[in-house]
Amino acid sequence: MRKPRATLAVACLILTIAACDHKPAPLSQQEKQIVTELTANLKTRCVGRYLVDMPEDATEYGYAKIAGVDIEAKAMTEDAWREEVAQREAALKATRSRDAYPFLYEAGNARGQHTYYFIHRGTIYEAPNRRYIEGYKWDRGYRLLLKVKTYDYTNPDRSSDPIVKQFDVKNEVPEKTAVVFNLLENLRGRSPDDIPAEPGVCFAGGFLPGKATDDQYVRGGFTLANNRDVSFTVSVNSAPRGNTTLLQHAVNPQTLDALNAMDAKVIRKGAVEISGLRGGEWLFEGLKPGEGRGDTFMLAVNETTSGPSSPYLSLDMETGGQLEIDGRFVKLEKGSLSTGEAVGLWDAVSKTVRFRPGAL
Repeated sequence: MRKPRATLAVACLILTIAACDHKPAPLSQQEKQIVTELTANLKTRCVGRYLVDMPEDATEYGYAKIAGVDIEAKAMTEDAWREEVAQREAALKATRSRDAYPFLYEAGNARGQHTYYFIHRGTIYEAPNRRYIEGYKWDRGYRLLLKVKTYDYTNPDRSSDPIVKQFDVKNEVPEKTAVVFNLLENLRGRSPDDIPAEPGVCFAGGFLPGKATDDQYVRGGFTLANNRDVSFTVSVNSAPRGNTTLLQHAVNPQTLDALNAMDAKVIRKGAVEISGLRGGEWLFEGLKPGEGRGDTFMLAVNETTSGPSSPYLSLDMETGGQLEIDGRFVKLEKGSLSTGEAVGLWDAVSKTVRFRPGAL
């Protein structure tokens, strides 16, 4: 009996027959009230060059990768920032390499006010030509931390190595240091309610003003305070992508096998247009880690046209699964929201995705 049921499930997913879709029951009055409360006070948040409205109590986190440099921000006082930098410098200076070469190569003020940087080996197990550049900046109540991995094959000199001879650049440190310094000079701290009006890229706790380029990636997360299993993830990427769309991915054999294994039921799937942005939407319910059930909702725009002027955006929402509480994972039998409530919240949030005015 299993095989016919599995075949039918695959057929439903491929053909998207209406009878196969898992349509949530109409919301009860209590469920309507819950959705109303969740969506009554949505707050505009800036991710990349987009805006999206999230529940007011959602906790925001995330990071950016710009020009190959990882960037994250943390709310912090100036005194706490100075203490963090001092402790980091002391730790790096106290580290001794396992070979004859230094561990810490450079440390000092970078470019701009309240900035500092280090160039070091990373760990005592790294090769002597490996370098890591760290940049620190304090601005508007936030510590901005930058990290990038690079190399220097001139110190110690390995330029005669056959592999190194193939490198056009044998010491990448000056170039990468310049990139880090330029970012430190221009990055600024940003509170969640600060929505810039000028061109630039937003990420959790920070903003980089400037025109769009093809090397800007931002990932932002939002977790509801009173429904901790409910989370949204927003990813924005200005680099060109492939030609596979979300809806095409939804019906490839590997995806169908995974959906069958998690007893997934499609709620809704199809093309959408939101604020002039065209993309695809895919909503399903199924087994989650811990064997409980929950929802997975996805939206993608600018999938095959991604670039500086039209960055790719994906919005995901998850419910159910498991929570980490006090360092331990607690498995949930079901999500804190019914599927109908989750769809109501999703519709309220996903329909607010739009380009930030002046972002480009």
